[in-house]
Amino acid sequence: MNGDINTQPAVQTDLSAQPAHIQMFARAADDHKKGHMDAAVAGYAETLRLKPDFADALNNMGVALRAQGKFEAAVACYKRSLALRPNNPGAWSNMGNALREVGRLEEACVAHRKAVELKGDAPEGIYNLGLVLRDLGKIREAMDCFNRAIAMRDNYFDCLWDRALTWLLIGDYKRGFDHYEWRWKLDRSPPRKFDMPVWDGKDLGGKSILLHAEQGYGDMIEWARFIPLVKQRGAGRVIVECQTGLLRLLATVEGVDEMLVKAQKPPKCDVYYPLLSLPKMFGVTMETLPSTVPYLGPPEIHGKKLPAVNGAKLKVGIVWAGKTTPKDRSCGLEHFIEIMDIPGVAFYSFQKGGRKDDIVRLGAETLITDLDPLIEDFADSAAFMSQLDLVITIDSAPAHLAGAVGAKTWCLLIHNADWRWLLDRDDCPWYPTMRVFRQPRPGDWTAVWKQVTPAFREWVATEMARRQP
Repeated sequence: MNGDINTQPAVQTDLSAQPAHIQMFARAADDHKKGHMDAAVAGYAETLRLKPDFADALNNMGVALRAQGKFEAAVACYKRSLALRPNNPGAWSNMGNALREVGRLEEACVAHRKAVELKGDAPEGIYNLGLVLRDLGKIREAMDCFNRAIAMRDNYFDCLWDRALTWLLIGDYKRGFDHYEWRWKLDRSPPRKFDMPVWDGKDLGGKSILLHAEQGYGDMIEWARFIPLVKQRGAGRVIVECQTGLLRLLATVEGVDEMLVKAQKPPKCDVYYPLLSLPKMFGVTMETLPSTVPYLGPPEIHGKKLPAVNGAKLKVGIVWAGKTTPKDRSCGLEHFIEIMDIPGVAFYSFQKGGRKDDIVRLGAETLITDLDPLIEDFADSAAFMSQLDLVITIDSAPAHLAGAVGAKTWCLLIHNADWRWLLDRDDCPWYPTMRVFRQPRPGDWTAVWKQVTPAFREWVATEMARRQP
């Protein structure tokens, strides 16, 4: 996660002796440090009312606005700050971070290069440059930046983490998963402790093991493929901890003996281990990655049947929106509606959250069957997906679910997609029934749909012809 560089107020002990704009700046910076962003923004605004040409206040205002997700406003603040003080490397680096957030990668790269040019001994600036170079696909240059920053600062955990993700992005799974353990050093993901030893990887010899949850739904679904390997390593009893919505689904994975909701106190086990550390434990490489699907159990046990649509010969599931952080991977439902003009094709929405209201907002109720009222957990979604002919989805937990149940899946990716989708491929080694469509440029969903639409029409024509009596 790229970090911004704040300007700290240089004030005397007696703050009351300072000019009014310095006093206000100091209070705003204190609110900022404490994470009170609304108060910090208000304080910086008042500071700038008192002194409009205060470059440090403009820089810090940009940092606070970026923290609130107001990236374009942050860029404007940085530009105003740099107009006053053009040789401030911190402001250049901060502006590069905000530009990267809105997908203006070439501009971001220019800003970061300027920051490094001005202050080449600052590991933060070099790290931030590496991140945008990675987004631009310039992997060698990015890795050079990461290595330089790590050499300059001991225990630069954020940079070590991003170097690990970059190895994974290029398919170097051995080094990537070995260094994936740096996640435990990040402030946002401290390791969990249990009243039992950590598994050392040796044959379990019939011992019981707790595999504990971490990260999101999609990660848990994706990593569930490694659970059978624990059983093969001699586990007598495998207890898997997960989020409530995954409880019934992951219970169907081969080798699972007992499920545990994350909020519950775990039963006494001989050892425990993080689920997402299993690839490191087993020395997984691209060649040895378990990729047989489905690895989730028969969805028929969940007893869910798709609602019938009169005249439907083909059934297609869709997901168009997801969480907006850390990256917004959402694609407008408008694009999906463009392929709904073919008779005999029924569309089913798996969309959850507020964006499911897009169906009504766009007047698509007669075109789409909303499954949300029928879905209580991921097991229900799995059962429905197993009855479809195709799933078209953005990068989200449902994408992993569709791949894990072996459904034919088309996954639509943003330009700087997550590491697990690798680079420049239209397939996915994690999910052999999946086809990938990528943005050629940040934010360019139109180009993606120029590929998806003809491919979809060709697929429909082929399937319709194949099903003719």
